[in-house]
Amino acid sequence: MWRGILLIVVLLVLCVPLAVSAQEEEASWCVSVWYPSSDDPNGGDSVMTNADVINIINPFWYTPRDDGTVNPADPNTENAEQLAAWREQGFVILPSIFASLWTMISTPEARENHVQNIVDLVERMDYDGVDIDYEGFALSTRDNFSAFIELLSQELHASGRLLSVTVHPKTQDDSPYEGAAAQDWARLAPVSDIFNIMTYDYTSRNEPPGPIAPIPWVRDVLAYAETVTDLAKVRMGLPFYGYQWMRGNPPSSPITWTTAQRLIESFELEVMRDPDAMEANILIDVPRLPDQNMYFADSEQLAAKLAMAREDFPTLGGVAIWGIGGEDPANWDVLREYAGACSVTASS
Repeated sequence: MWRGILLIVVLLVLCVPLAVSAQEEEASWCVSVWYPSSDDPNGGDSVMTNADVINIINPFWYTPRDDGTVNPADPNTENAEQLAAWREQGFVILPSIFASLWTMISTPEARENHVQNIVDLVERMDYDGVDIDYEGFALSTRDNFSAFIELLSQELHASGRLLSVTVHPKTQDDSPYEGAAAQDWARLAPVSDIFNIMTYDYTSRNEPPGPIAPIPWVRDVLAYAETVTDLAKVRMGLPFYGYQWMRGNPPSSPITWTTAQRLIESFELEVMRDPDAMEANILIDVPRLPDQNMYFADSEQLAAKLAMAREDFPTLGGVAIWGIGGEDPANWDVLREYAGACSVTASS
C-alpha cells in the first residue's frame, strides 16, 4: 500500500515541472514592425539585420479611397524583392492599410464593397492577412467602424487569413480624445487576431515638450486593455523614434536616436531621465544655435518598459514597433532577451 502511495507522490512531483514547462512553451511572444516607419533610409537594412528577432512585418503600403478601393501609398508598394526576402525569413506579412477618412465604411453597402476590395488584395498578393490602421475618426463613426471590422474579420477568417487591428491608446472607453473614443475595444478586440495599441505619442507633435511614451502611462493603457480582452493578442506599441522642439515650441519634428546621439557627442550633452518615465531627454543651449529640447527612445527605457510589462502583464502577447531606421542598435539586444516562440492563428 505504502509503495503505491509513494509511487503516486513521485509521479505527481515529476509531472508538476512538466506541466509548468508545457505552459511556458505554449506562451507566445511576437515582435512586429511597421515598415517604412521612418525617414531614415536604413530602415530596410535594420529589418533584415534583426530578422532573428522579428516575427511579423506590416508593410505600410496601402490607403483606401472614398469608393472603397485600396491603393498604393508608398512607391515601394508590393516590392517583389522585399516580399521574397521577408518570406524567406519566415515573416508573417500583414500589410497595413492606413486611413483618416471614413466614407468607405459609412453604410452597409459601402462596408461590403470595401471589405471585398481588401479581401481581393490579400488573395491576389497571397498575404497572410492585413493590418487595419484607421485613425482620427469622429465619434459618430464608432458603430460603423466596429461593424466594418466585424465583417472584415468574418471574411478573412473564412479563408484562414489574419486580421490585425491597430488602435489609439486610451485608459478608459470614453477617452477625451475623440479618435480613441471612436474605437470600441469591446467589439474590436474579440474579432481581431492581433490588437496593436499605439502606446506612444503621449506628448504629440503639436504639444509643448514632453515624453513620448512614459512608462506609468503605458502601464495604465495596458491595465485598461486587460479589462477588455485577452492580453495574449495585444501588442504594446514601442516608439523607436524621438521628437525635437525648437525653442521649446510646437510643432515638433521627428528625430532618430542616431541624430540625438550625434548631438550628445558633439556638444557633450547630459542625458536626463525622469525616474518614472525613464525617457531620454536632452537640452541644447549653446551659442549661435536655437535652443532645442528632445525626447527620444533608447535601450535603457526599453529595458525598463519590458521589465514592467513582464512583471505586471505576464500574458502580454508582444510588441509592435514604429520608427525603424536610425534607432538605438542596443534596442534589438534588449528584445533578444525577451525573444520567444510566436504563434498567431486566425480566429474561428
